[in-house]
Amino acid sequence: MSGLAEIVLDCRHAAPQAAFWAFALGWRVRAYDDAEIARLASLGLTPDTDPSVALDAPNGSLVMFCTEVPESKVVKNRMHLDVRLRDRTHFVEVCSRGATVVRVAADRIVMADPEGNEFCAIGDWIGQ
Repeated sequence: MSGLAEIVLDCRHAAPQAAFWAFALGWRVRAYDDAEIARLASLGLTPDTDPSVALDAPNGSLVMFCTEVPESKVVKNRMHLDVRLRDRTHFVEVCSRGATVVRVAADRIVMADPEGNEFCAIGDWIGQ
């Protein structure tokens, strides 16, 4: 069977990026069980320093990983997410968590996450 299995976002700092995206998407950072905490500890890591943090969609249909890479983002993304924000309040809250506006179009707002990855905010409230 083919289809989209996971989304992986390269980043410099996985835990804060995962927290940002969990809030923006309305997903949750996957809970760490005792076995995973022990595995991380054996590597000298904690959930806050985990180099690959999983986020789960509310219905369990999709997983997104924020995975640390050594290099910073330097050019425009070749692919991006279109994120349906609930309303203007959600937009303001996403901005307060580190997102920035890149440009405004008629039907979307091109934004960047705290590490500069582009995404589009979409919703009926845009342009009102």
